[in-house]
Amino acid sequence: MRKPLLLFAAMVLHSAAVAQVKLTPAEYDALKAQGRLPAEFELLRPAQQPITPRVHPSTAPPARPKGGGSVNGDCNCWVAPDSTYQLALTPNDDGSSAAIYIPFQFNLYGDLYSTLFINNNGNVSFQSPYPTYSASAFPNADFIMVAPFWADVDTRGDDGMGLNGGQVLYKVTPTALYVNWVDVGYYNSETDKKCTFQLIITDGNDPVIGVGRNVSFCYKDMDWTTGAASQGTNGFGGIPAVVGANRGNGVDYIQFGTFDQPGTAYDGPYGVPDGVDWLDDQNFVFTTSVSTQNIPPIASSTFLCDTVRVCTGELVDIEMNFIAPEQGQVTVASSTAPTLSGYAEVLNTSGNNSVVVQGQFTPTPLEAGFHTITFTATDNGSPPLTTTIDIVVEVYFTTLPAPVIAGDTVACTGQGVTLSVPPLYDTYTWSNGYDGNSVLVGPGTYSVEVTAGYCTFGSNTVVVTEAPAPQPVITGNLFSCGDDPAVLSTTQPYAGYLWSTGSQDPTIAVNTGTYTVTVTNDAGCQGTSAPVNVLTAPVPDAGITATPPGPVFPGTPVTFGDGSSSQDPITQWWWDLGGQGGGTGSTAGITFDAPGSYQITLVVTTANGCTDTATYLFTVVPTEIFVPNVFSPNGDGDNDNLEFTGVEFFPNSDLKVYNRWGQKVYESASYRNQWSPKDVSEGTYYYVLTRSDGKEYTGHVTLLR
Repeated sequence: MRKPLLLFAAMVLHSAAVAQVKLTPAEYDALKAQGRLPAEFELLRPAQQPITPRVHPSTAPPARPKGGGSVNGDCNCWVAPDSTYQLALTPNDDGSSAAIYIPFQFNLYGDLYSTLFINNNGNVSFQSPYPTYSASAFPNADFIMVAPFWADVDTRGDDGMGLNGGQVLYKVTPTALYVNWVDVGYYNSETDKKCTFQLIITDGNDPVIGVGRNVSFCYKDMDWTTGAASQGTNGFGGIPAVVGANRGNGVDYIQFGTFDQPGTAYDGPYGVPDGVDWLDDQNFVFTTSVSTQNIPPIASSTFLCDTVRVCTGELVDIEMNFIAPEQGQVTVASSTAPTLSGYAEVLNTSGNNSVVVQGQFTPTPLEAGFHTITFTATDNGSPPLTTTIDIVVEVYFTTLPAPVIAGDTVACTGQGVTLSVPPLYDTYTWSNGYDGNSVLVGPGTYSVEVTAGYCTFGSNTVVVTEAPAPQPVITGNLFSCGDDPAVLSTTQPYAGYLWSTGSQDPTIAVNTGTYTVTVTNDAGCQGTSAPVNVLTAPVPDAGITATPPGPVFPGTPVTFGDGSSSQDPITQWWWDLGGQGGGTGSTAGITFDAPGSYQITLVVTTANGCTDTATYLFTVVPTEIFVPNVFSPNGDGDNDNLEFTGVEFFPNSDLKVYNRWGQKVYESASYRNQWSPKDVSEGTYYYVLTRSDGKEYTGHVTLLR
């Protein structure tokens, strides 16, 4: 924070109450930076040293009409400074020229002037110079000026030498004054954004802006609105810039808008502040030789020139803007082109205080020659007044088509795509500033304007989007286990693969070595993985232990353990306990509730990712055997065998069967429920079943056919 010049400021403020304060440039700069300038002061400036003007057009690219150019180049209001211009002001902030004599009388709403001052801050004044840097909306009674862009212009630049802050140039002719603010920066010596605009005032009879008009505002690239001393931040916000003219009596004036932001938003001369980009390439031509009590609508357009030249087959857009000068007025506008068969309005905002009319047509070969498009706007003043603008269009015959851009519209990250049009034309101007029939571009929106002789064609618009390049990661076991190859893939799928082995499959099986993969995603972008090394590793020998080893009765807790052997440490275990449960530790415990044979499976994995699998058939035996009382060995598949449920869990169980006379009819030392006699008669039989653990079951069973 700057420390205030307390003593000096106190003297200034005290003196301001009684007399005008005289300030040196250094004192002025200090007080302006602090926001403490007195209401009345005189700035003591040293005599200006002559500086040779840097005569050049704006660095901004010249505007081209939407439908074609004039015979002398662009249909454009801008008069480029040349050797006939001179420097109005040396690099400065808030300065003004000495009084400039003009050899004609300029009519400002009835007041006639032949002397004026060019003020650095985007205006000319007529009774005295103005250092005022914060604009005031019109009308007001404090300023007599014509202001193409009243804002805090600062041409000192940021290089310390005033070489990059822009210039204010002018020239005087017998009937006109030209003032060009070229690439000017803003306070405080900021040059990151610049504005270029022009004022022409005439005696009302100079054809440069048309007989019956005496003021022209012309704009090229407009990038900022507000300096820091006007509460702006980075060139925007704060107190808006003002565009218009003001007699200084609080009654007679015209205002085209106020501006405090980037963009093209515009709601008329007296709405909320607008976007400064709306001014780009605009031209306001009007007269102040009238009373502002009732002024006809004012036209602005990039087509306010003698002739617009277009070609057959060219899609032409011609736009005209009309502004109702008086507050509260609305305007109704229309356009006609009776000799152009395809002419139609594609936009008409009649009813607003700012009206846009846009016409569109594609001339045919039969329409070669001259045509007139007439734009008419009528306000609702009292009485209503009408403005009529005729745009002359000359149609040239050509067999060339409008260019159509071809090329890929998806640019991979870090790469570009080539857009091109046929090499049929004389010049090519792409929207990114490049020329040639082909350009290499990144993501963005692109079009190209081409010329062939007098013909100017606009292309279609293409949008190039960015697609991220894939970043594949190889996954899989990076060890070849024994004689088994390693299987490699990627962590996500892609549209195409090319492994360093030459394989184009998503998955490959490899032995030891170094491997990469280049993948292609759905957008056609490619990316290559980091290399991975596959090494050789030994395979473990999986094994299972059981405690108790079995068989066991239902309800007995059993613990299965890892009985594997391995050269490398085992780091992972996976158990399947016969479908009754599982585990991931080196042991797994379970209590089986039902008799049966359970296949226990263990998969072990070493630190190098090599695996092996072991199985163990574990038996749970019933505590008792169910003894049948009847069976029917008739071959129908139902109860054909003499079955003792659970005997299968007791191998080497002995079965003897006797008839009612005590004769042995069957014997098995390892019975497995297999007896299904075919040659034994029906009746009751006596059995003796001795289980392998010695327990004996006896009884009678009935055989039925």
